[in-house]
Amino acid sequence: MRVLIVIALMLFWECGVSVAADLFLESRRANAEKIALMVLPFSGDPADAAQIALVERTVRADLLRSQHFSLIDPPPGLSRSWEGAEDAVRMAEASKAGAVAVAAAEVRKDGALLQLLGSAHETGKGTQVVGVQISTKSARGMAHRFSDKLVAHFTGEVGIAQTQIAYISDLSGKKEIYLMDYDGEGEIRITSDRSIVLSPRWSHDAKQVAYTSYRSGKPDVYLLDILHGKRKTLLAYPGSNFPPAWSSSGEWVVFSMTRDGNAEIYVMRPDATGLMRLTFDDANDLSPTWSPDGKQVAFTSDRGGNPQIYMMDSDGAHVRRLTFSGTYNTSPAWSPKGDQIAYTCRDEQKRLKICVMRVEGDEVAQVTEAGDWDDESPSWSPNGREILFASNRAGKRHLFAISADGSKLLRLTSNGANNTSPAWSPH
Repeated sequence: MRVLIVIALMLFWECGVSVAADLFLESRRANAEKIALMVLPFSGDPADAAQIALVERTVRADLLRSQHFSLIDPPPGLSRSWEGAEDAVRMAEASKAGAVAVAAAEVRKDGALLQLLGSAHETGKGTQVVGVQISTKSARGMAHRFSDKLVAHFTGEVGIAQTQIAYISDLSGKKEIYLMDYDGEGEIRITSDRSIVLSPRWSHDAKQVAYTSYRSGKPDVYLLDILHGKRKTLLAYPGSNFPPAWSSSGEWVVFSMTRDGNAEIYVMRPDATGLMRLTFDDANDLSPTWSPDGKQVAFTSDRGGNPQIYMMDSDGAHVRRLTFSGTYNTSPAWSPKGDQIAYTCRDEQKRLKICVMRVEGDEVAQVTEAGDWDDESPSWSPNGREILFASNRAGKRHLFAISADGSKLLRLTSNGANNTSPAWSPH
């Protein structure tokens, strides 16, 4: 019975809050300065026009979603090429249109592969600052790589266009683990357990996904190698075993299990050595998540009578409560910069929403808007600019991403299935 209760709690917690701190959100919207970039029409063999258009469209979408760029339309007749005596004239035209830089690419066939020759020039000096040659079978994958190169050069930030999202979907009729690109494309199923599956979690290097499955008749945790499709059992202790969160260094994983009765939090090395229990309480302690520096762990506990967010040192010391607004706060997710925690909160209408707070527990803000639906299971983008979550606002449960300041909501799934428990991969 204890196992069933804990499983029910886990399912519900994954599935009260103060009024949004408007000043908090507005302060995060303040950094609105964007790089004015002109993307020239991509060129190539007219016979490949459809693929060329796909690559260009994907690059443009990636750049806009990065939140770093404003895209400037090229003046009529401005060509892709920057070679020849008219370079200065072309640069002047681009600069006059407001662009501080110009990006362009040629897409062509290279045997069984596609090849992209991409470049970027600064209009002020007229010098080339980015030059790439990318060969791949995937037009969209090629586009993501080029846009990440542009983001890295102009901002110094690692782009997220090549990241993936793991999630649970009942598209096949059974709940299984799926992967998709960060923009919702390229959906693939990676498990065929035909059983209850819970909470996919990425390894620190994005090469593996851990998840709980009843494929053996009890809730064990499995580790799936994404590249090779190989699976191994990671946790099979008596009771319920929940998927771990990796420390950023990859040296440790933290997780919950009910081996000793109620759900408690443990750490161990990924090779299953060094097991150590961190929490000792009669309550259920679940959903642990590492701070980026590996020194602290945030988690959900009902030790105060209802589920709230707590924090402790990585050795289990100095446990303190972070959330005090509302009677239901669960599923903490630490931001990549380590200064904020996103979590599932419940508003005055008893609806689940996504909230964000400082790690000190102050400046709480409700990120998703009020409405007759539930938003849950937050997961940060690797650059900390977006929060991924599941919502039934469109009827069935689908995955959405929203800017961390509460703007720019983007729907990622529309496959007619229920899609839940999203996890954004590391870089």
